[in-house]
Amino acid sequence: MIIPDLEGLARNFWAGTGWHNTFPRQIEHVVPLKLPLVIVKQTQTNVAAANNWLQQRGIVIPVPDDQHELCGCLVAHRGHGFIFVSATDGAEEQRLTVAHEVAHFLADYLLPRQQVFQALGAHMAEVLDGLRRPTPAERAAAILSHVRLGAHIHLLPRLGIDVEDDRTVVHAEDRADRLALELVAPQACVRNVLEALLDRQVVTPDDLRAALATYFGLPAYAFNEIIHRMVRRPLPSFVEDIRAGLWKQPERKTSHSVKRSGHGTDPANHA
Repeated sequence: MIIPDLEGLARNFWAGTGWHNTFPRQIEHVVPLKLPLVIVKQTQTNVAAANNWLQQRGIVIPVPDDQHELCGCLVAHRGHGFIFVSATDGAEEQRLTVAHEVAHFLADYLLPRQQVFQALGAHMAEVLDGLRRPTPAERAAAILSHVRLGAHIHLLPRLGIDVEDDRTVVHAEDRADRLALELVAPQACVRNVLEALLDRQVVTPDDLRAALATYFGLPAYAFNEIIHRMVRRPLPSFVEDIRAGLWKQPERKTSHSVKRSGHGTDPANHA
């Protein structure tokens, strides 16, 4: 699969909405305008609860058998999806959860699906949606086009498997974390906010983390990694260190999303 341009995906998501310069970003309002996604808030958020909600509406989709409580989960099926979010979490946590699941839908489901259509044609929807098997010619064309046909790998942590040892899960969650931040706290905007804070002599890590959390409407821990990267090298001046770090690519750990958030998809509809 072609490696996705995360910044490009985020820009395209906000393009034409008129809200790309508004913070905190109201991602929940934009999701139904830009994507075939429905956001569902539940007091109990796990795969079983999501499956019950779908079945009550006559939507039968194979999902993993998992009882872990989650911040949110994504179920994608035949070009559409449902994001389930914990209604008991605060607004900041919910914003990050929605962004994380939107990131999964964009990078792990919709983009690969579109790449198959562009390479082999829209008729391949029948294969991706599990309605028929690919022909030998289609399999060969997919290999030559560097796109993948076949069953989608569930990224929800599997029962009995240590997710830290499951590199597929770790990689996907890390990518979703980075795209989620780009959706609701873009790197360029974070740099601008930090520059303004430093000009006002707000220079302690806790102050910076809290200020970013307030500005972008996210939990403070969402900025742990970027602040850590800025201050971990012992330099004479914290200000000099952080100014140098502003232009580095931030990376986020996967502890939040891997342990508390995941998504399940139809096992026969994703490239």
